[in-house]
Amino acid sequence: MRVELDLFSGRPNPSWELDEAGVREFERLMTRLKPGFATPEPPALGYRGFLLQAVSGVSRAYRGFVFMPQGVLDDPSCSIEWFLLDGLPAAFASLRRRVSAEITH
Repeated sequence: MRVELDLFSGRPNPSWELDEAGVREFERLMTRLKPGFATPEPPALGYRGFLLQAVSGVSRAYRGFVFMPQGVLDDPSCSIEWFLLDGLPAAFASLRRRVSAEITH
């Protein structure tokens, strides 16, 4: 599964692949989420969440929701965003504090 931190405008966003164990943990976390109804729109600039590219299509984890082709899931603890941030590769470590502040915003 490919993960993209949707953060920049005018330059490439950081992206990486989840390994097999990461995909299993992601799927485990997803099974805990319930259908959601509120749908905050990401801004045009700045933090816009994490994009997840899988066989089933592209999903977005943003501000406590996971937007999938099949619908929206509620993630009030932002567990998916925190999980993906924890997996941020060392090459992008300088972004960790900035993204952490956005998730808790």
